[in-house]
Amino acid sequence: MKTGLNIWIYFLILAGLSACDTKQDWFDSGISSPYHDCSIMEYLQKDTANWKLTVELIERAELTHIFEGKDPNYKEITFFAPPSLSILRYVWDKASGKEQFPGDPDRWRALSEDEKNHPEHLVQALDKDWCREMVLRHVIKGKHLKDEIAFQNRDYEIEAEEQTGGTDFTCESGNKLRAYREKTNYGGVTDAGAIFMYLYSFDAMEMVPLASPDIQPLNGVVHALNYNYVLGKI
Repeated sequence: MKTGLNIWIYFLILAGLSACDTKQDWFDSGISSPYHDCSIMEYLQKDTANWKLTVELIERAELTHIFEGKDPNYKEITFFAPPSLSILRYVWDKASGKEQFPGDPDRWRALSEDEKNHPEHLVQALDKDWCREMVLRHVIKGKHLKDEIAFQNRDYEIEAEEQTGGTDFTCESGNKLRAYREKTNYGGVTDAGAIFMYLYSFDAMEMVPLASPDIQPLNGVVHALNYNYVLGKI
């Protein structure tokens, strides 16, 4: 009887151990790569969810050749890319009469009510020179990656004259930016965490919200701006 009881207990223990098996299924989905075997323009055109109106703005400005890498003066560029939602919010605010619409009034009045409800038509109604200036506010000659940006001198605010850190840029529209990196703490260890890149606009006198840096098509780099970026505040 005792032997039988011991055998029964043994099987119960085995069943319990098998029930505690912590093996998990997992799938190797690969490693995300920042590299894209295409031009910046082609990269933007492929992702309509994020860049549809960005592409429309570039085309309206007649600057497609720069983003395709076909302009000999712009073999490589750095593009602080405004997302579609930023452009959509801007043109809708303007079109609703909250602010003056930066386009041809006759062209705007010629749009049907249905066309006015489609953002791509709103972009096409914008003034070409205005679009060109706006796009070039986000463009710097040359390819400037996150790792090339200097760290901020923490003794001073990033916009201070005494600031010796960061990397200053002048965009193709003449507006001035200061990019910089900052280290973060991790597990109680100073500067052991992730390194983030930030952007300050001297013209707007405020921070420019970055989302994803170092997207690298063949003719430069895209630093994607956040959805809460206000178009022109750069």
